[in-house]
Amino acid sequence: MELGYLSLVLHAHLPFVRHSDHPEFLEEDWLFEAITETYGPLVILFDRLVESGVEFRITMSLTPPLCEMLSDGLLQERYLSHINRLCELAEKEAHRTANSPEHEVALMYRDHFKMVRHTFEERYGRNLLNAFRKFQDLGCLEIIGSSATHALLPLVESHECRRAQIRVGCANYRKHFG
Repeated sequence: MELGYLSLVLHAHLPFVRHSDHPEFLEEDWLFEAITETYGPLVILFDRLVESGVEFRITMSLTPPLCEMLSDGLLQERYLSHINRLCELAEKEAHRTANSPEHEVALMYRDHFKMVRHTFEERYGRNLLNAFRKFQDLGCLEIIGSSATHALLPLVESHECRRAQIRVGCANYRKHFG
């Protein structure tokens, strides 16, 4: 029997959404939820591992649409407002549930939202790509790029379009990660 290898790759992608003409837009909430529940907690975990001296190697793709949203000033500002509202709500919920069985859950969410906010705003200057670049530079994270629009390249009809997808994807990687 032949020996094989297994590689788990984290894949991070969201469709590009940015509506500067509207103060709130439903699809932007997808990005905010992903930061709060996925990307922020990953960064927090990676930071803890590095600080504890635990060696780890993770491979993760970060697509150009996601990188552009995470580095966009307007979306960063809107996310900060979003996480501030969650922190405020969680604080009220912790107070409301002080003498109930739900209190521990309310405290857990309050602490989670505060930690993500601190990581996002204070630790990485509102740009989680700074964190991913740091982990890449430390040798803990291997970031792999993708095509410009997350296109499934075998289904793109023309050779020129496929090449353009790859060129733009490579340029985006260089822009954010060197």
